[in-house]
Amino acid sequence: MKKNKIISTALSAAKAISIPIIIWVIFEILDRAVTGLGVINTVADVKTLLRNLITSYAFAMAINANLSGGRMDLSIGGQMYVGVIFGGTLALNLGWGGIGILLCAMFIGGLCGLLIGELFIHIRILPMVLGLGMTLVFECICFAINNQQGVTFFGKAGTEILSSVSFIIIVALLLLAVTTFLFQYSSYGYKLRAIQGSQKLASDAGINIFSNCVFCYIIAGVLAGCAGVFETAYKGGLTPVLGMGSSGVVFTNMFPMMLGIWIGSFINNTSLGILVGSLSIRILIIGLSRLGLGTSTQNLLLFSMFLVFMIINTNKSKIAYRRARKKRIALAKKTRADMAALEEMPALQN
Repeated sequence: MKKNKIISTALSAAKAISIPIIIWVIFEILDRAVTGLGVINTVADVKTLLRNLITSYAFAMAINANLSGGRMDLSIGGQMYVGVIFGGTLALNLGWGGIGILLCAMFIGGLCGLLIGELFIHIRILPMVLGLGMTLVFECICFAINNQQGVTFFGKAGTEILSSVSFIIIVALLLLAVTTFLFQYSSYGYKLRAIQGSQKLASDAGINIFSNCVFCYIIAGVLAGCAGVFETAYKGGLTPVLGMGSSGVVFTNMFPMMLGIWIGSFINNTSLGILVGSLSIRILIIGLSRLGLGTSTQNLLLFSMFLVFMIINTNKSKIAYRRARKKRIALAKKTRADMAALEEMPALQN
């Protein structure tokens, strides 16, 4: 029994890991055939992959923190801007270096999440509508400070650690460990899964669904702040945007999140699944860019793949039903043929 469980776990893990490997192999062949270069060629490519990976992973987990409870929060991008610009400016002025910037951005991002969570449970506006409104508010606040210049990390003392591969790996592993504990093994995670089943039954059982909701928003804000710091360190700075420009990161990271949830179903670990899903999409993006495709073409292909994936994943029960139905029909035909053959045998013997 124990041996079968180990084999089953190993097969599930292999299935999950195979997704990014398959994508890498496909684009390694394509890229080398077209351009003569592989997906990953230099140490700089590895650095770029890891920087984008931790950004995508943290954003995807931030989206999932609320979406798993049935709330689509479009203000995560705005929370990221507030966390990075306010937290980064504060930490730079105090000389706290890269780690201080990261902690300040996560703290302020968490405060933004707390604000939205409290507003949601008290005024009961639809999550998407509230998210849209708060996005505009956050963008205006960011645009009004620092003479509309945002924040710059490039060339600032202590910020080089944010580009260190070792530091990025350590932060990624810490995020994986903390989110796995929170969503899988903590009382918050157990209550969240109960609420996912039925809010009414969870409330009747004594679970405070409102405090759980606020905590989801806080976690999302903290993760958004973390993602924003590494995104800003990669670009060198962050300039405020208006007109819902910050919400683009939400839609960009929906594919890694949904793919990660699907992968996570193999290994019963959503956090690890989203990490593998984010890695898969980052390899996919690098592979497309190696082919010399423009940004618009890359986005067209990427979101088309996302659409196809969502259609298949949403209708997988129907697909499974049709396959099972075909098997039942084939079995019925075979059984009928066998019975007819048995009925003819006595006649042939006579």
